[in-house]
Amino acid sequence: MTVSEYIFNFIKEKGCNTVYMVSGSSAMWLTDALYRNDDLQAVCCHHEQAAAMAADGYARVNGVPGACLVTIGPGATNAITGVAQAYLDSSPMFVFSGQANSKLLKYQKDSGIRQNGTQSLTLDQMVSSVTKYFAVVMDPADIRFHMEQAYYEAMSGRKGPVWIDVPVDIQNRQIPDQMRAFVSEETETAVDMSQVEYVIDAIQKSKKPVILSGYGIKSSGSIELLEKISEKLDIPVAVSRGGIDTFPSTNPLFLGRPGSYGDRPSHFAIQECDLLLILGSRLSVSTIGYYPDKLALNATKIMIDIDEKELAREAVPIDHKIQADLSQFLNALICELENREIFGKHTEWVEHCRQMRREYPNVLPKYAEETPLNEYYFSDRLSRLVGNEANIIVDTGSVCNIVSQSWTLKPGQNYLISGGLSCMGFWATAIGACQENRQVIAIAGDGSTQMNIQEFATLQYNHLPVKLFVYNNNGYMLIRHNQHNYMNDRFLGVGPDSGLQTPDFVKVAEAYNLKAVRICSDDDIDKKIQEVLDYDGPVVCEVIVQEFAPIVPRIASRVMPDGSLKAADFDDLYPFLDK
Repeated sequence: MTVSEYIFNFIKEKGCNTVYMVSGSSAMWLTDALYRNDDLQAVCCHHEQAAAMAADGYARVNGVPGACLVTIGPGATNAITGVAQAYLDSSPMFVFSGQANSKLLKYQKDSGIRQNGTQSLTLDQMVSSVTKYFAVVMDPADIRFHMEQAYYEAMSGRKGPVWIDVPVDIQNRQIPDQMRAFVSEETETAVDMSQVEYVIDAIQKSKKPVILSGYGIKSSGSIELLEKISEKLDIPVAVSRGGIDTFPSTNPLFLGRPGSYGDRPSHFAIQECDLLLILGSRLSVSTIGYYPDKLALNATKIMIDIDEKELAREAVPIDHKIQADLSQFLNALICELENREIFGKHTEWVEHCRQMRREYPNVLPKYAEETPLNEYYFSDRLSRLVGNEANIIVDTGSVCNIVSQSWTLKPGQNYLISGGLSCMGFWATAIGACQENRQVIAIAGDGSTQMNIQEFATLQYNHLPVKLFVYNNNGYMLIRHNQHNYMNDRFLGVGPDSGLQTPDFVKVAEAYNLKAVRICSDDDIDKKIQEVLDYDGPVVCEVIVQEFAPIVPRIASRVMPDGSLKAADFDDLYPFLDK
């Protein structure tokens, strides 16, 4: 068995069935081994960034590492954006890259010479900062060790991507009968029951508790546990942007989605609560606003996370920090609760939260009458027609803010965003998020669509069931807002009048032989959406929306005399309410 054959047999045994790739000469034996592996499917993308994003999407919806194959030099560097995205969003994936001959590479590394082989780059420093494990395979006898450690790192603790760089002369070498194995020195730790007792005691004392759920809930496989706990303890749940699909909007205890572009109910409730239980959220600025020391001032704050570095941050004053695997901790909590008397209901508090949700919706009735289409209104209509068994991929920019504020998440839906990196072109993640018997909905702005527009060919060739909704607002609406609010309408690079041109996406889709649909304000919106959803195959649906629509509610900032920005308080969202 060759090194390349071993690699692909290994990932198949770990549950990965698909490899997303762009071929190249220095990955020739890796590519051939993939071709000859009847148990794996190869999906050929048209840019390495998209291949890495597809592998990321595969990991997020399947719960096993995705896999990406690229070649030397520019192939590897092109993939880095997708890998950085997976790293920041805790998504496990393998990247395999072809590399120069091992002797050339060794001299290049030892001497520090800039380059010693065609297209060759030493990737160590470039890649190590956005991966949990990076290794160059210089000896066939080491491949088992590297693959086992890489898998362990990808799936243990806070998950993330790993990268295996394989010189071209090593790829086709036979592996020896005896190979060293990787043995983890880490031992599994039991849940500290005194910590469980502390949480139970805090909940018993609380009159107005709130759970803030982050992506860690999903990463640890704890979605059902969260629903059980919130229902048993009668606690409203707010979700971070990365944790949107950890708690359905249809649940009576759903509170909202706080953030820079959040909603009033969740912001009010977090500032009013007397207990904030933070589960798997890193409390990013985009979730808690610009004054972390003022978050939930009246509450006891308990944070449970697997990442000790996140717990060590002191921006938010946390009363009690618990480092634990959320699945293990929440299972222990539920078991302990089974032996207790049922807690009292928080009836008045829960009803207060529900009343706020009724009083302060993000999608206002007047949006339905606006021309061109209001993105909040359209996103709301789309969310109501998409089924429960669906993977929703939302690109970045104004589209991410608006859709994340207005989407009604149903039980069973996956909702994927580029959380930490906020990367344009993220819609290509949908290539890897395709699953049998599930709808795949990708939503992107016209600007973000173009960042990976070459992947229209991948959709068409593989007949992937992706329905791509392109919100065409004639440029970069979020940047247009910024330049209007803070630069006195000095517009640059936001539309055709300032140096940025976007195409007719229907014509582009047709050039790729894809079905194309256009939706405008005077159309029967629901009927056209349903036409797209019912089509057997990929569709590009261009939605003509407003160029300069408000993105609200939001935490607004104003420019101070010294040029700095001063943001409003967390619970004082724009448009500002009467005190």
